Amino acid sequence: MDANIILESFYYLTKKLKAPIDKLAAIKMLFFADRYHLRKYGRLISDDTYYALPHGPVASNALDIINLVLNENNTGTQKQYIKKDLGTTFSAVDTEYELDYLSDSDEEALDFVIAEFGDMKAWDLRDLTHEYPEWKRYKQTLESQSSRRELIIMSDFFEEADIDNDPFVVIPKRAVELSKELYSNY
Repeated sequence: MDANIILESFYYLTKKLKAPIDKLAAIKMLFFADRYHLRKYGRLISDDTYYALPHGPVASNALDIINLVLNENNTGTQKQYIKKDLGTTFSAVDTEYELDYLSDSDEEALDFVIAEFGDMKAWDLRDLTHEYPEWKRYKQTLESQSSRRELIIMSDFFEEADIDNDPFVVIPKRAVELSKELYSNY
């Protein structure tokens, strides 16, 4: 996990959306960007550890970073990129930053997410993540409250979702297969 990449991802999202973003929406958008990037290029943008929680898949360290930003006593380096707004929302700082850590393919994945999901409300994003294999595997366990979180099996990112008009179908199946092979050998 590279905190700088995660911070630049959140900075990029808020800059491109030109609006503050809710913590829940940001976490879900990062999940979708990681899903896209892993399926197309064989690696996560965030290089984070994913857990299935009651509100969907979560990049664990990314959530910790946002929570630090939202902590009013925070003086960490993350404040160089993003700042707390109202409640659980944050936005990009006013300073323009060069994106030193995001690759072109990282930006491609984030742009995909903005185009496909940027207009959705946080709870709609949350509900949509529940339709993907990364969370569905744990649905019964999480809904029965016998567990608060489950480590996601990364191979589930390569599985197809059983939903109409899944935007991830833009990635050719052969590319997904090659990315899965690449990731498995990493």
